[in-house]
Amino acid sequence: LSLGTRNVDGMSRAVRFNAQQAVLIDIALIFPTLIGEGLDGVGVPRMYEEIGNNLVYYFLMTSIVYSVVMNLRGRKPNGIPYISDAADYITGPF
Repeated sequence: LSLGTRNVDGMSRAVRFNAQQAVLIDIALIFPTLIGEGLDGVGVPRMYEEIGNNLVYYFLMTSIVYSVVMNLRGRKPNGIPYISDAADYITGPF
């Protein structure tokens, strides 16, 4: 699952961490789509679908803005729950 972000020469650990975190955010966005497709024939009211779509969008935008701001401040954006820990683990110590 490291997708080329582990032990790459010429690429700093911060860049590898950010790339891995972006990949994991993309993967995390697949789950709401799968749940929505699974509930397609159930007849979930449109209001709940819109709320779910909005929450996914807010999570994505918040994650992007947080990562950009932290990088501009020169700090590691490791505050996204579960995703940052997984990216840190997959990137490795070096």
